[in-house]
Amino acid sequence: MPTSRPEMTGSGPAVRGVDVHAVHKSATMFLYQFFGRLSEKQGFDFYSENNSPANQSGLSIDNQRDFCRCPIRSFEVLKTELDHPTQIYRIFHIRDPRDILVSEYFSFGWIHPTEGTGLEAARQERQEIPIDEYVLTQCEKRTWPLEAKFKILLDRDIDPEYDIIVTYETMVTQFRLWAERVLPAFGVRYPRVAALQWAWRYRKEFQRTGESMTHKRRITPGDHRIKLKPATIDQLNQRFETILTRFNYSF
Repeated sequence: MPTSRPEMTGSGPAVRGVDVHAVHKSATMFLYQFFGRLSEKQGFDFYSENNSPANQSGLSIDNQRDFCRCPIRSFEVLKTELDHPTQIYRIFHIRDPRDILVSEYFSFGWIHPTEGTGLEAARQERQEIPIDEYVLTQCEKRTWPLEAKFKILLDRDIDPEYDIIVTYETMVTQFRLWAERVLPAFGVRYPRVAALQWAWRYRKEFQRTGESMTHKRRITPGDHRIKLKPATIDQLNQRFETILTRFNYSF
């Protein structure tokens, strides 16, 4: 992947854009913080629905500045039509869908605050559902299940120069390697050196804690093997077989 400034054209240097895609329960808030800081360091304008005010759709057609949009909470590619030449790198940050469902169950059932949101009854209902029942039935009631979200990426014709697929699992266990993969999209000249610096900065971010009910407790990849029954895992393996095979997740 090129790390230098996009090549010159008759109308000036091409704009470099970076879109960061990630579905829910794959550390999207960390991605927001990390890529926000990286964008600031690299001089990129930063667009996000998490900004205050939200500005993810605020990219103007006459934009001539490098930019990053993060997090895009789906694998759908945003249409970008700018007057200025633009080269867009797309980072697809994925996570084992079985672990996504397990994390979702605990997050919405116990961790995320609901006071004043009107969601207390929904939380109580979630807590009364066994986790195996939840991951097998509750998630299927959605109009846009995980299979459909991942299918967008599975069907995409991956461009090895501009499309970057990284995993949540690498991020939380080998952050330096994960950073090495994403930094070149921002034109970082020495990504291996920079990755070491970023890894040092976030060296405590993914440390495992004790048995308390926290987000960090469940960052370990493969948590579904601990929380779910073997029969449930077998059903999820069949359900997500294409995803697991394509992205080299173990059964």
